[in-house]
Amino acid sequence: MKHLFTLLLAALAFVATAQPQKIHYQAIAVGANGKPIKNSTVGLRLSVLDSLPAGTALYTETQTASTDAAGQFSIYLGGGTATVGTFANLPWANGSDKFLKVEMDAQGGTNYQPMGTTQLVSVPYAMAAGTSKELNAGTIFNGSAGKKWMLIETPNGPTWTCYPPVTLANAGADQLNVCASSVNLAGNAPSNGTAAWSILSGAGGSLGTANAAASTFAGIRGSSYTLRYSISNACGSSADTVAVSLAPTTTIANAGPDQLSLTGTTATLAANAPAAGETGAWSILAGSGGSLNANNNPTATFTKGTDSAYTLVWTMTSPCGTSRDTVNLRFPTPVGTVCGQAVTYVGESYPTVQIGSQCWFAKNLNVGTMITGTSDQTNNSTLEKYCYNNDAANCATYGGLYQWAEAVQYQNGASNTTSPSPAFTGNVRGICPTGWHLPSDAEYCTLTTFLDASANCSFGTNSTTAGGMLKSTSGLWTSPNTGATNSSGFSALPGGYRTSNGTFDNLGFSTSFWSSSESSSSDAINRSLDYNYSDISRNSNHKGLGFSARCTQD
Repeated sequence: MKHLFTLLLAALAFVATAQPQKIHYQAIAVGANGKPIKNSTVGLRLSVLDSLPAGTALYTETQTASTDAAGQFSIYLGGGTATVGTFANLPWANGSDKFLKVEMDAQGGTNYQPMGTTQLVSVPYAMAAGTSKELNAGTIFNGSAGKKWMLIETPNGPTWTCYPPVTLANAGADQLNVCASSVNLAGNAPSNGTAAWSILSGAGGSLGTANAAASTFAGIRGSSYTLRYSISNACGSSADTVAVSLAPTTTIANAGPDQLSLTGTTATLAANAPAAGETGAWSILAGSGGSLNANNNPTATFTKGTDSAYTLVWTMTSPCGTSRDTVNLRFPTPVGTVCGQAVTYVGESYPTVQIGSQCWFAKNLNVGTMITGTSDQTNNSTLEKYCYNNDAANCATYGGLYQWAEAVQYQNGASNTTSPSPAFTGNVRGICPTGWHLPSDAEYCTLTTFLDASANCSFGTNSTTAGGMLKSTSGLWTSPNTGATNSSGFSALPGGYRTSNGTFDNLGFSTSFWSSSESSSSDAINRSLDYNYSDISRNSNHKGLGFSARCTQD
């Protein structure tokens, strides 16, 4: 027959015995029949539970006790054999309740039966006092649910406060009118707590790493957002907000359709209008003597000057940058329709010469505003040129020097490091006037083979005689100017070149002419002549070099 026993709690008290401290526990063992178990040995298992009557056992021990004639026994909790935890390390002061669970075997063995669970009220504080003697300001106790508590002194006396206090959130400065579709967020790094970003307002936004103080945010250009940054820990949370606005992109400029069959002396322009917060402006890229009645009016009236062909640039400007487009205007008087007739272009006269089936400028181009050799030419609303040794007098004599992308005028997105897309087909006008274009590699080959039927068009020397037929005999070439006859009328001059580091070299000794053809995304094909040879050579050089330029008729 299975017997049930009950245990009646008689006394529970803290005692400061020899270390470690113990709790004096007295009780009466009562059997299932309600009568005391007298003069017997009982087995006991005692457990200290955390927070709840069914909480985790922080400490468990076993021991035996002897009852007297009244069934009473007396033991010390902390004096038995520990099976879970260490009595001396019990966290009495962690802020959570403690409960004592008692189990008993009336036969003195280990077949323990539950006798009841009792809350310990004053004992933990007595135990804390017994170990630390006194509580000072700054004392920290572990509480429940991961909390800690610090004792602080206030004008009204000591009080407990949650520790550590949550770090005060700072979302960083507002980021307004940002010219991008994303921003870097700069919340303060929490010393106490976990960071988290969220979007309070604004559509179409997304966060990079939401729980990182230094995160990123991406949104829609032209939109505004409010973001919330919070820091949280067991003691609470703190939050701050930051405003983010992403400025719209600059409107893509559209200068309107080319007007190539004008019948009078004026043209009405048809560019697109700038958006709110933007400005538009016209400028004259090529052509001499023209004027505009209103530079900022997209439908301004242009009046021709001394030239018959003009290129205008319409530039849109906003806080986020610029966008440009060009329009070509052609007035009644044709530009150089008869080969041998001089062409006036941007205020300078260019003689022309027929060589076989081709009509060529007999003078190097000299258009644009001079910039120093140390600067790269850029895709802006101004034609730019280098003058040898940064001396304008050299441009007047030898013509300007141009990087390849400037020479082709960045057509189809071409640059000195990228290929045009789509690739060039047909004539590439570049910096030449309307009706003329920058020669292709194939057109230079046609020129060479006309002068020397035995010439080839491979890389290296194309002809050992054609170069002399192209070189001027004006005396500007360094002696001996081998083979020079200028029998073609091309009148090539030794303009030298601008190097990749911004210096100049070879004036009087050589000249190189860009073609519109590239050999790679960073190199283009050119033709070169030298003072000491009658050769013409086909080469591939970096687009960033500054070479001379000629035009051939469409």
